[in-house]
Amino acid sequence: MIPLTMSFFAGGSNRALGRGFQKAGLFCGSIIVLFSTLGVVVTALAGPFGVVRLASSPWVNGFISLVFDALGLSLLGAFEIALPSALLTRVDQASRGSGVVSTLSLALTFCLTSFACVGPFVGTLLAASIQTAGWAPALGMLAFAAGLAMPFFLLALFPSFLRKLPRSGPWLERTKTVAGFIVLAASFKYLANVDEVLHWGLLTRERILAIWFALLLAAALYLLGELRFHAAPSQSDLSLSRLLAGLAVLAFAVSLLPGLWGRKLADLEAFLPTDEQTTVSADATYVSYSGPAWRKDDYEGAVAEAKLEHKPLLISFSGYTCTNCHWMKVNIFPQPTVAAALENYVLVELYTDGTDAASERNQKLEQAKFGTIALPYYVISDADGHELAHEDGLTHDVNQFLEFLHTGLASAAVARQKQAAGQA
Repeated sequence: MIPLTMSFFAGGSNRALGRGFQKAGLFCGSIIVLFSTLGVVVTALAGPFGVVRLASSPWVNGFISLVFDALGLSLLGAFEIALPSALLTRVDQASRGSGVVSTLSLALTFCLTSFACVGPFVGTLLAASIQTAGWAPALGMLAFAAGLAMPFFLLALFPSFLRKLPRSGPWLERTKTVAGFIVLAASFKYLANVDEVLHWGLLTRERILAIWFALLLAAALYLLGELRFHAAPSQSDLSLSRLLAGLAVLAFAVSLLPGLWGRKLADLEAFLPTDEQTTVSADATYVSYSGPAWRKDDYEGAVAEAKLEHKPLLISFSGYTCTNCHWMKVNIFPQPTVAAALENYVLVELYTDGTDAASERNQKLEQAKFGTIALPYYVISDADGHELAHEDGLTHDVNQFLEFLHTGLASAAVARQKQAAGQA
């Protein structure tokens, strides 16, 4: 949206600062009004979790994947995406006039494009503010939309920075082709979200890595002149910058190969399907991530087990498409110190973004009992369901999460002592 917005404000009769301020103000003011209204309406119709589930919906992710496929193939020269000439003429005429209609249209496009992406943030905000009465949800959305629009307001006010970009030429055509490979790679990430939510099991972690490796290898070979496209410019002269870019892309592609044999790829794991081990017993389903096993979507069973074993309960509210949840499972849970601390708990993982009845129950439990819809969200409670501690969101600090676990164990010990003293 940044290049699209900048090209819009850099054109037409925006040279005067006052004119630019007026148009930028209209654009960002429209974003604030439209985004706030859209968020409140969706929440009223579907509830806060309805906003969050936009980001994990198979339909939304499938649609985004198809759009990315079309854009990627277009960038590679398979076909040209162009608006009808009559529509372009109308838009050009509108931009030559007051520009109000075109500015409002751009603002509406921005809201619709970004709404699904920021759904989890908006949903969490609305879930927190909806607990209070009055104008809290509307004011929260107003503040969020204003913060979202502010960078675009500043960029739209000073579009002259766009003139400092280098002139177009063969390098831009090559950039477009490489971007096509990257966009195609991104489309498989969204398709993997569909696969995880619907439990197809087709796009596994290793298969996604293999597809990414093939696409990035093709991009590297293209930059190095070993792969040619009919519509692309001549690759006869291999410049130093293109050589370095090709080698950089090739190095990144090769760095994915260890992941095909099970090696973890640090932060990149957040965007890959979770590599989990599933065990089905007579009474429950368990999942593990190179560590202790977690009950899956079985809160009542976990509570019963906690009472039986006299252990505290650790609840992990998670999501199939939650990148922060994936990161925690791969980089925090398997740590030896964390895994050892987890052995002292009854572990249960509750997914809230699936299409099944279990996800709906878990959504209601998280919102009603703990007053949030954040993902990930970790709660330590005793066997009677009383909260002892909670950890909200992603942390890259192993010691912080370990301290949370130790705090829960200490609180559980104190609670047991009080209960024993009361019984005595």
